[in-house]
Amino acid sequence: MFTDVNKVMIGQNIGRTASLVIYGSGSNIAYGEIVVVDQNKNILNPGATINDTPFIYIAEGNTATYNYVSPNGTLVTGVRRLTFSDPIYGSNVISYDGRPYQATVQEVVTITGDGTAASAPVIGTEYKIRIVYTDTFERPGQFTYTYYAFAATTNQIDLFNQFATQINAPYVSGFGYTNRVSAATGGSGNSCTLTLTGLAMTLSGTATTDNVNAIDDYYQVNFKATIYSANLGASTVVITTYPTPGEGTWQRVRDTEKWALSHKGLTNRIWFPVIQPVMRTVQNNTYNCIAIMHGKNYIQSENTQHDYAPTRTEIYIPTAAGQLLSVLEQLNPWMNSCPGSFDAITF
Repeated sequence: MFTDVNKVMIGQNIGRTASLVIYGSGSNIAYGEIVVVDQNKNILNPGATINDTPFIYIAEGNTATYNYVSPNGTLVTGVRRLTFSDPIYGSNVISYDGRPYQATVQEVVTITGDGTAASAPVIGTEYKIRIVYTDTFERPGQFTYTYYAFAATTNQIDLFNQFATQINAPYVSGFGYTNRVSAATGGSGNSCTLTLTGLAMTLSGTATTDNVNAIDDYYQVNFKATIYSANLGASTVVITTYPTPGEGTWQRVRDTEKWALSHKGLTNRIWFPVIQPVMRTVQNNTYNCIAIMHGKNYIQSENTQHDYAPTRTEIYIPTAAGQLLSVLEQLNPWMNSCPGSFDAITF
């Protein structure tokens, strides 16, 4: 049985083509234009239900066009190629979900001094803070950095400033690596804070996931901070913001598109030459997301019985694209007419 199979449709930042035609000599569908079509692969009329067509497809205009000769001998040129989703049967739709774009949020940890004279640093005494990184999936186990500072004054803010200077400095001198977190201080005296914020993963000053053809998947810095010496009084360490990868960021759309290509036979990503289609994700675009979970019936390999495989059709359309409204005008009524009576998606 096939599991976790998805098809990814990615729209471009365009509006709906007026008097849209997707076949033949009048074809005018644009690259990256998304349209819903019926069981005969004709454009679905807004308001159509499963009584009009028991299943639908999602179609996407490709970059390529083709020419052909019609049965009457007429040369037809410039017809855009289309990519179709698997058929989406209304009776097999499990869920219909839409998620608006949400920006990535990085983790924030705040270390707060207790504000009392009893916890004031002792001049000449060593203090320690340790950061433990938990996102290093390539090498399971703890990856840590410990920072040391000797108190030069009796003010904790001065001690926190020393830690911030160390943390913000490149942690591997001469190798071009930059920090995994940034540090900032606030307050004064012993009523002060040291705030640590996760950064985008970087190497040699360039983000490792900075383009649509990157091998690396997007991931975030996850960390824990601890006061590693017992002489900072009642200072506290609190995660003030938990990390979230966001929704519809171009990095996550790129990763989804990249891994869905495996279902088309693209399994080599590192051995030269890497032969793959041009990625349709556009760097720095923000996307609204539509996900349709539905079932696909098929005959087992021994040809003895029918089986059912869960399938996802994922649609990503830029937040500023005028065509998004047109797609929802087609999808919402049809999905509402399914046995699941799915609510309309709005952004």
